[in-house]
Amino acid sequence: MTKTLGFIGAGNMGRALINGIKNEKLIIHILDSDKKKLSEFKDENLYIADNLKELLEKSDIIFLSIKPQGMEGLLKDISEYGDLIKDKVFVIIAAGLKKEFYKRIIKDIKIIRTMPNMPLSIGLGVTTVLLDREDFADEYDFVIDLLKNMGLVQEVEDESLFDVLTAVAGSGPAFVFSFIRALEDSLVKEGIDKEDARQVASMTLIGSASYAKENPMDLSLLIDSICSPQGTSIEGVKVLEANNFEDIIKKAVKASKDRSREMSLDFLGEKPECSDVDIYTDGACRFNPGPGGYAAILMACGKEKEITGFKQHTTNNEMELKAALEGLKALKRPSKVTLYSDSAYLVNGFNLGWVSSWSKNGWTRPKNEPIKNLELWQELFEMNKVHSITWVKVKGHADNEYNNRCDRLANQAILENT
Repeated sequence: MTKTLGFIGAGNMGRALINGIKNEKLIIHILDSDKKKLSEFKDENLYIADNLKELLEKSDIIFLSIKPQGMEGLLKDISEYGDLIKDKVFVIIAAGLKKEFYKRIIKDIKIIRTMPNMPLSIGLGVTTVLLDREDFADEYDFVIDLLKNMGLVQEVEDESLFDVLTAVAGSGPAFVFSFIRALEDSLVKEGIDKEDARQVASMTLIGSASYAKENPMDLSLLIDSICSPQGTSIEGVKVLEANNFEDIIKKAVKASKDRSREMSLDFLGEKPECSDVDIYTDGACRFNPGPGGYAAILMACGKEKEITGFKQHTTNNEMELKAALEGLKALKRPSKVTLYSDSAYLVNGFNLGWVSSWSKNGWTRPKNEPIKNLELWQELFEMNKVHSITWVKVKGHADNEYNNRCDRLANQAILENT
């Protein structure tokens, strides 16, 4: 099946796609309000459309490659052409806009939702595609084959996965370019020519990525295979670990993912529910008793807040309770909270009903044993009434990144104050 393609939007991503597709010798019509962008297209089989109607008339499959903010206006313009578009298939290239958004404006529009990335223009791209062939399977398969010629195609049935795939595949090249820039700058600083530095830094990334892609070994083992004891690599990796390199990357991905989700809700006229809050907490104490620190990380609606504190003479249990209390105090309204702690003492206090029992017995334990850190328990008990709290025990110093972050923050508070 041979189809004529149309492109509305010739910005960075549209240009990358056109450059990737033009090698297929397909006829492509292009429309963009910026005449300077259009002047770059001089190749055979590339035609500049004078207006929207002309492009729609001459194209079977139309790629909409404009910024999300302009998509609603474009769709309304397209909808004016009624019967002209009923047999057209539209390939969507826009972050954060769900299929529902397009259907609200043009009820019977046939769309293929995609999210490609820039390396696709050199045949090394990644494109996420919503697996939804409806009644235009031939056009869907045609588009998939085109995209596969430019790199990896990741088809997903669950549209919610678009957000995280957009964050990694779509935004990821910007994160990688930042890493390459850091390597390049390090070489230039030591006297390497800038052009040579770019080649060395880029090829290091290309080779490492290709090696990881083809090697089934766990990435931790791959790292270990490079890092010989007392060698050069291990010293660099220690610095990355000490500065939370992997946590920073995960935070960047999460921020991009959350923004994609926010955009979807914004354009659909919906607001995210912000009454659900995750709170991770941890406390630390040197010598127990001795100087101590606590930390809490609050997460809601794609945002994070860190809380830390210090006490000169305390215990580990007191810091665990204090971390949870300060995290809850930071909430400005009653919320549905999931609170994570590695303190079995804290979590069992509520899940096993100890605190309720102490309260009923006048804040005493059986045999009149004293309750350590009584005031903190009483405050937490009141907080448990204000908020709907689920208390979750996590394994300390294991693989929970937020608990580990809290541990580092708590210990950092001790270091900074002693």
